[in-house]
Amino acid sequence: MIRSFARTAVGAAAFAVMTGPPANAQVLAVEVFAGQEGLLTGCPATVRATVSDDDVAPGTVFFVLSGGVIPGNGERIPGEAVFHPGDKTVTATWTPTRIGSQNLVAIQSVPGQYTSSLYITVDVTGAGLDTGSSCQRLP
Repeated sequence: MIRSFARTAVGAAAFAVMTGPPANAQVLAVEVFAGQEGLLTGCPATVRATVSDDDVAPGTVFFVLSGGVIPGNGERIPGEAVFHPGDKTVTATWTPTRIGSQNLVAIQSVPGQYTSSLYITVDVTGAGLDTGSSCQRLP
């Protein structure tokens, strides 16, 4: 199945503060790409992190939701993130489950230690229905 997403991007680019080695591992930017209706529960969106590394081992970059309407310390976005070496990005598919403001966090780590993270605040504005080729806002 092919999905068509409008290039509506909510994003921010900034340098992350390093807290441990390796010195070159940084998350440089976090973005989310949603359809024309924006971020809606029930409709998938693509999340993307830009990293400084030329090679990223599977599972060492992942996405977490926190803050706002997310209880506790947050929750990991399910599924495996995919590294794209050509543009040094990591992508995953996120289907929001909660309406409201929340933080989308990209974390890069090496086994056993935290390396770098960066977040953006996103707003899921309502409920939607995934039609397969688009998303329809529900009343």
